[in-house]
Amino acid sequence: MKKIAHYAPNLWAKGGIATYVRRLGEAQTAAGMDVVYFSRDPAHAEGRNDTEIVADDAALFARCKALSCDILHLHKPVYLLPEDRVTTVRTMHGNQGSCPTGTRFLARSSQPCKRHYSVAGCFMTHLTERCGSLKVAKIKRNFGGIKNEFRLGAAVHTFTVSHFLKDWMVRTGFDESMLHVLNSPAPDRPAPTQDIPNSDKPRFAFLGRLVPQKGVPWLLRALKLVKSDIHVDIAGDGPLHAELEAYCKRNDLQDIVTFHGWVDQQQVRQIMADARGIVFPSVWEEPAGLITLEAAAAGRPVIASKAGGIPEYALDEFSLLVSPNNDQQLAEAIDRLAGDHDLAVRMGACGLRNAKDRYSMSRCFASQKNDVVTLFHLVCVARMLKNS
Repeated sequence: MKKIAHYAPNLWAKGGIATYVRRLGEAQTAAGMDVVYFSRDPAHAEGRNDTEIVADDAALFARCKALSCDILHLHKPVYLLPEDRVTTVRTMHGNQGSCPTGTRFLARSSQPCKRHYSVAGCFMTHLTERCGSLKVAKIKRNFGGIKNEFRLGAAVHTFTVSHFLKDWMVRTGFDESMLHVLNSPAPDRPAPTQDIPNSDKPRFAFLGRLVPQKGVPWLLRALKLVKSDIHVDIAGDGPLHAELEAYCKRNDLQDIVTFHGWVDQQQVRQIMADARGIVFPSVWEEPAGLITLEAAAAGRPVIASKAGGIPEYALDEFSLLVSPNNDQQLAEAIDRLAGDHDLAVRMGACGLRNAKDRYSMSRCFASQKNDVVTLFHLVCVARMLKNS
């Protein structure tokens, strides 16, 4: 039996990494592997008996050796790489390989960043766009972080969750032979999906953090241009919550927008089941965006921004893609689905097929066992990497 360890300093914090690791670990366990988890944050690991807390990178590698792990899978960077470490691979979930802040987001203008990495250029962008902290210690940490990414990239095989991430890392100077694209898996849903409701007031849903780069301010601006009678459910929380609710009150949107705060998985499924479509209005270079696969697996069409790796997942047959921060395009996409239930049903069915045929973990098990990269997810590539 192969033993695989997964690590991030805040492994089970709410967000895409926790979803990815949970889905992957469950599939590896089902495939007969022994899966263990490591984190440095006990708060997020509360109630998980399968997660061990380590004090630092040295303790992480020492415990992996002590437990005779075959492979250590990093989901966040480490700053120590012992020569006698267990076989180590990593997944790049963000833009840390091409951006000192890891966001590729211009905060002041609220636009995706297209800049190629350079110390001088990115430092000036810090100053002009506030894309990173202006505190000296944090600036040093940001630029030290990307330097560390180069060191890790040269020593550890890296799996990126989109071609977008890989391409930017290659442009930034990483060795392409050490980079492998491995798409995030869609959820396997044991229960049949529910039909899209055909109500006179269709509902749309946003699920995610309420932070500037996720684009909820853009969504609310666009709602003022929407002609259809709709309702929008916003599930998530974050620093913009109060500001967004105040905006709705000032602009008479409070009757058509419901803020649910953080919701559990059962509530997520219900919000999706009630929705005509899922809106994913990111205004940063989103690495991939698991919500697209969540929506597809639920049989719901997606309205999303053409940013980052989103178009690799939000395929045309089940998605309407719009330019980031284009209020009119977003409003027209919402109106299009709101006014055409049959279109929403057709797109939702295409999304469901894609989730099952292209991205589901069970489909990978059934039909992609000869793909050496997919084998990492499903069988463990320790032997392959040791012999490479």
